[in-house]
Amino acid sequence: MDYKKIGLKCGLEIHQQLDTHKLFCSCPSSLRDDKPNFEIKRKLKAVAGELGRTDIAAISEQQRERTFIYQGYNDTTCLVELDEEPPHKLNEEALIIGLQIALLLNMKPFDEIQIMRKTVIDGSNTSGFQRTALIAEDGYIETKDGRVRVNMIALEEDSARRISETTNSVTFRLDRLGIPLVELRTEPDIFTPQMAKDAAERIGLLMRMTGKVKRGIGTIRQDINVSIKGGTRVEIKGVQDLREIPKIIDFEIERQQKLIVISKKLKQRKAKLKKKFYDIKKIFEKTESNLIKKAIEREDDLIAVKLSGFSTILKKKLQGEKHLARDLVEYVKHFTGIRGFIHSDELPNYGISENEVFQIKKFLNCKNEDAFAFVIAEKEFAEKALSFLIDRCEQYIKGVPKDVRDVSEDCTTRFLRPMPGAARMYPETDEIPVPVSKELLKKIKIPEKPENRLKKFKRWGLSEDLANQILHSEGLITFEELVKKFKNISPTIIASSLVSTKDEIRRRYGLDTSSIKKHHFEETFELLNKGKIAKEAIVEILAHLAAKPQMTAEQVMKKLKLQKISIHELRKIIDKIISENEKLAKEKQFSVLMGFVMRKVRGRIDGEIVAGELKKRLS
Repeated sequence: MDYKKIGLKCGLEIHQQLDTHKLFCSCPSSLRDDKPNFEIKRKLKAVAGELGRTDIAAISEQQRERTFIYQGYNDTTCLVELDEEPPHKLNEEALIIGLQIALLLNMKPFDEIQIMRKTVIDGSNTSGFQRTALIAEDGYIETKDGRVRVNMIALEEDSARRISETTNSVTFRLDRLGIPLVELRTEPDIFTPQMAKDAAERIGLLMRMTGKVKRGIGTIRQDINVSIKGGTRVEIKGVQDLREIPKIIDFEIERQQKLIVISKKLKQRKAKLKKKFYDIKKIFEKTESNLIKKAIEREDDLIAVKLSGFSTILKKKLQGEKHLARDLVEYVKHFTGIRGFIHSDELPNYGISENEVFQIKKFLNCKNEDAFAFVIAEKEFAEKALSFLIDRCEQYIKGVPKDVRDVSEDCTTRFLRPMPGAARMYPETDEIPVPVSKELLKKIKIPEKPENRLKKFKRWGLSEDLANQILHSEGLITFEELVKKFKNISPTIIASSLVSTKDEIRRRYGLDTSSIKKHHFEETFELLNKGKIAKEAIVEILAHLAAKPQMTAEQVMKKLKLQKISIHELRKIIDKIISENEKLAKEKQFSVLMGFVMRKVRGRIDGEIVAGELKKRLS
């Protein structure tokens, strides 16, 4: 694809959770799976902002008339999350982490931070808004394809966690609400899908250099803004896997290109739509369609609308195998909960005959270029659904709709909500401005950049591959701390242990390693540093701690008898095994004898030393 020719422009919005307590209260930033202690129910209502305008996205959410259910815990959820108490003072540690990230991105911090309210219309905030504060602007990163400007970074609270959803309600859990996030936004300086992936990867890596960002699924989310020549800016939300970014962008390009073609076609046909609804139940009095028969038995209405100029358009493919009608269904379902409609481009089908299609077209006065759609539901709901369907079709006539879209598993996207307007942001009156003094900035230690750390790790003796692994791992900061603390241990041993030990334990013993914490590694390395264990004992000790994390490394060492043996003791063991296996010794069966020895000394002395001593004895 010639991205320059089609005028591709991309920008990124990245949201990263910080590893500290919540932003406006002292509740812990931890997610829970146990049964909540309470539930409350709320409804949200769209209201005008400070400038007297009501956000269009807020209005669209109110029209859905949904109930929001919030679950919480007595010991880790407070009145701030419930919006029953004003927010507490801004978390200073979160502010410092945010400023560290800003400085890594070459940004200019503001000298005063004003906390704002940003309207949130999906129910994920009990207050109906998200607290956010701009902390710096005017930065950049370098990629191999050029500079990408980072125009702003904000500190904000994460939303509540969506647990379940029905047609009329959504259930959220309050454990995630208020976890500090940094949100940063780039300019549309990205001109290829691969450049977007590279930029997101670079920004994520720089944020991890602080050692104070959360890791794992859901802790970082990338939103991608995409536009092409003749299209419009579309925001794609919640991309988790960086490897999927190029494919997602290519699919969005395809969607916008096809919508541009469809718009031109509709304009050529002079397509015009009216919200005029027709009851077509009589046409199906003698129908053979089981679908329609069951609808009539339920006393549902069959309400149709004429779609002038839309013949053959509804079956046009937009992304992969997704066609225009599918996009319409997602749009209508979002606002009404009605899951589908039947349209003329897919008929005859569902047992509906050609004659019945002809009769509907005649009744609606459809010409050759016209289509129709009908909904099976009570008249009020059917007309509401068809009204939204017409709204969406009018957007297609104008061009590419301004959407916020969600990513599907196959990297195509689906309608999430309309693009919000500028009326969604206004000042937070419960929080005073926070000054950022020169003295505060002087105290902030700017973390080393990735390239400098790589050079340092290689000076410490790490291979290129291991240095990169530890740089991208969760144990980066722990590694640097342990290397400084334990001078008698090779940095390579520390790095390889942090990178691979948990995987080895899962593979060898089938154990869950989530209970192995930093202090377990620290205790184990303390034993190694003092010469009490051999490096081969590291896996054995940590595997036992995975099952019994309440024990100490020293207790495990004694229980498993992993104390390091001397060369003298090793030689005694080798001599005994050789005397018991004289024939194998005479035949110089090294590997077999090595196995016998290792069964006796595994984890108590380095394997290289064992091999050396055994070879000496055999020769």
